[in-house]
Amino acid sequence: MGNDKFLKLYKKYPKLLPKKNIINCDAGLYDIIEEMLAAIKIYQNTDSGILSLTPVVFNSLEIEYGTLDIDYSGGDEVVRHIVNFTKRLSYKTCELCGKVGKLYCSTKWMPWSNKKTLCNKHAVELFYYNIS
Repeated sequence: MGNDKFLKLYKKYPKLLPKKNIINCDAGLYDIIEEMLAAIKIYQNTDSGILSLTPVVFNSLEIEYGTLDIDYSGGDEVVRHIVNFTKRLSYKTCELCGKVGKLYCSTKWMPWSNKKTLCNKHAVELFYYNIS
């Protein structure tokens, strides 16, 4: 896991990430997570006239079924759109290197397999199968 790389985010966004070790994914998703946090921080700090915006706090960011699962509290519809966009990006981003990827599985029997979003190179290296 790329948790060492994510230590920078805990320091840079202490209000959004108040607890350590809530990011549990490989380093390939670092850029899309950082962009999501930056966008939410900018949105919260703008003088948009939204006085009732509940502060956003992330509880967990982890890989589930090959995509990024994000649990958070607070925010509004704009924050929800930012988070959903980040989740959609994770469907197309290699978990290991951050390049363009797609969903693969560890066995030919998909219901029982471990799924990962990987680029072609990492899918071959890890012996993952293409999902048609």
